[in-house]
Amino acid sequence: MQFRRGARRIGALMMTMLAADAMAASTPAAEVPSPEAQAQILDMLEHEALYQDKVDWPAARKRLASLQSYPGALQTALREIIVESTGGHGVWMTVARMREAAERAQQAGAAAVDRAKAADAVDARIGWVVIEGYAPTPGATPQEAFRQNIQRAARWQQIIRSKDDGMRCGWIVDLRDNSGGNMWPMLLGMAPLLRTSVVNNEDVGSFETAQGPERWTLTATAVQHTGKPVLDFGQSGHVLRQPGAPVAVLFGPRTGSSGEASVLAFRGRAQTRSFGQPTAGVSTGNVVHTLADGSRLLLTMTVMHDRNGRGDGLKIEPDQRTDGDAATLAAAQQWLLAQPACQGR
Repeated sequence: MQFRRGARRIGALMMTMLAADAMAASTPAAEVPSPEAQAQILDMLEHEALYQDKVDWPAARKRLASLQSYPGALQTALREIIVESTGGHGVWMTVARMREAAERAQQAGAAAVDRAKAADAVDARIGWVVIEGYAPTPGATPQEAFRQNIQRAARWQQIIRSKDDGMRCGWIVDLRDNSGGNMWPMLLGMAPLLRTSVVNNEDVGSFETAQGPERWTLTATAVQHTGKPVLDFGQSGHVLRQPGAPVAVLFGPRTGSSGEASVLAFRGRAQTRSFGQPTAGVSTGNVVHTLADGSRLLLTMTVMHDRNGRGDGLKIEPDQRTDGDAATLAAAQQWLLAQPACQGR
């Protein structure tokens, strides 16, 4: 079974460091794919995985064949092959494990939202927005997943709208606890801050494929992938009172996958500066494949680029390194208040 590199499965594109973490932490030794699913996994990895050339595939197949009677060793060997061929971003998971990952994501998201309480510590002229990790419910129908994604994007825009009261001269976007999930609601939810024009469509990043860049584009109503809507409100989203206002982006080692896509979407935006520590280093794109036994392979196929076409799939460096939450916040606030938009306010 072969798949074209960069195949456009828009609804399934998902950045999944959260899922990989849950898999590594909790998968029982005896939990392995069926023989049919194993064959699918090897075929897809060999022909489609981003780092397919790093694996000796005849040797990998021979190794797995010799371990069929030893589930624990088979699971370890399969995981090693997936890690090697995907740069540590791909993962095989049962639906049950995906549900566990979603629960972990919700817990992490709750912790991230708690950070928003620290907004009281910043100058009143600065709006603070936390964008946490997020993914729709595992096993949801495409229609239900779409509904959940639209709701989450609308919720983030509503948070921005509620803070955009005419007092804000600059913004903080906090991605420090965003370890992944689905990138499209994040981009649409942050659109009021990502966009610098109220009339023009704006490319904010892309997946780099063998066929060329597959661009992420924001319009007044939607986020698009290769010019096709992924999520669309059907009406105009929020527009900042001061479009293109300065934005400080905070990130660190817990920022991964879709969190890194969010980082890249801001990189290259005018009046934007980032603070913190390097990201997790999985700035690559996954596609979710359902296998013969109902389990899933999250297959890493592309490298993420920023709006200027820069990106290598590895850790993303902040413009200004800072150590600790207090120092990061202080540096971001100092930079924002020094911008022309905040002078005399």
